[in-house]
Amino acid sequence: MIKKVAVLGAGVMGSEIAQVSAAGGLDVVLLDSDPAALARGIAHAAEIGARRVKRGRMTQEEAEAIVARIRTASDDADLADRDLGIEAVPEIMAVKHDVIARLDAALPAEALIASNTSGLSISEMAARTARPHRVLGLHFFNPASVMKLVEVIQGERTSEATMAAGEEFARSLGKAPVRVRECPGFLVNRILVRAMAEAYRRAAETGADRAAADAAVVDAGPAPMGPFALGDLIGLDTMSRVRSDLEGAYGERFEDGGEIETQVSAGRLGRKSGGGFFERQAPEAAPDDAGRDVAERYYLGALNEAYRCIEERIAGPDDVDLAMRAGCGWETGPCAWSEARGLSALVESMDALSGTAPRLAPPAMLVERAGRRGERPG
Repeated sequence: MIKKVAVLGAGVMGSEIAQVSAAGGLDVVLLDSDPAALARGIAHAAEIGARRVKRGRMTQEEAEAIVARIRTASDDADLADRDLGIEAVPEIMAVKHDVIARLDAALPAEALIASNTSGLSISEMAARTARPHRVLGLHFFNPASVMKLVEVIQGERTSEATMAAGEEFARSLGKAPVRVRECPGFLVNRILVRAMAEAYRRAAETGADRAAADAAVVDAGPAPMGPFALGDLIGLDTMSRVRSDLEGAYGERFEDGGEIETQVSAGRLGRKSGGGFFERQAPEAAPDDAGRDVAERYYLGALNEAYRCIEERIAGPDDVDLAMRAGCGWETGPCAWSEARGLSALVESMDALSGTAPRLAPPAMLVERAGRRGERPG
């Protein structure tokens, strides 16, 4: 059982993971070589508690007890009694290699090593250690203090016992763990970015109004926010990097018609820069025909990628749906949504579009599922 946790990296994600772990009653060491970063990390954890006290969700004493369970450190010797070490450093593999090697050297032999990476190879990191079977991914979603999903990533040599321990750890923090077999982008990013790229690409082709397209996406399905407003919220520089990585891994189905890079090149990074696809907040709009066309591409792209993941055994249908609900706030996941909409009609739509957009051809497992339900058109 995991009772003592170390988090390496006192940035926003590291301090969030430390706060969540301490809120789960665990003994936490937050380690960073920068004293100023450690001070900011503890202040961030305290701010989370202060907001909850203000909203009546916990007492002042409870908030203070959580922060008191987080001890700051700058020496790897403070890792010697930990059951789990989680790295939360920047998404640069060379930096990850260094931190993972430090964890391997400093942690007890039986301890687990986890990466909070959103898409880098767990197997590559594990290969740099003497305990590859004890290395896994624990991808918390930002902000970890709020978001329920944790993708528990299985590398090539991650043992079943390690995966089970990772899932139990996430559950002990009140999170919803979803087991994911390693692949570029893991699960949620693959499905969500594919959907967003399809929407951007179609809007670029047709000149659809972005606000109307966002309104149509919300109106037509389970997503709580349209792809243009969501891109601005995430940050278009971040979107550009993730989308480019996924295109490199999976090919042209992650192309977006150049929509993201056009904004980034102009210095428009989304809300954090004051404007992106929209000037600050998205304007009020109602769905129109062009917007509904974009929404169709958005949801077909999500469903197409979801079933590709299922075919590749990255995750099962129930876990795909749980991941999109807990990680993206969808009311229902793409598999349940497709069942409610009618698989036959969705397969027909993909078939019709595949002549000019082969990437949208329905995956064989989706066609098979429609056939089992007696819905596949003859």
